[in-house]
Amino acid sequence: MPKSKAEVVEIKDLAKEIETVKDVHLAHIHECIHRVEDELKSNKEHFNTRIDRLDNRIFWVLGLTVTTLASVIANMVM
Repeated sequence: MPKSKAEVVEIKDLAKEIETVKDVHLAHIHECIHRVEDELKSNKEHFNTRIDRLDNRIFWVLGLTVTTLASVIANMVM
């Protein structure tokens, strides 16, 4: 069944729009995704260092508390 001229033109326009989407929009989305990935990696590194520092501080406080408690108990026993 032969296609009408309007259908052929519409198919060509759709093909052109599909090419535009593939070439321009998908490339732009691809770049954005990589940029977001890089930012997430940077944020992850930042928060890991912050958590490590906080972890060290918690252990210092815990150590000082245990030491103080041990010295108080030692003074009560003697």
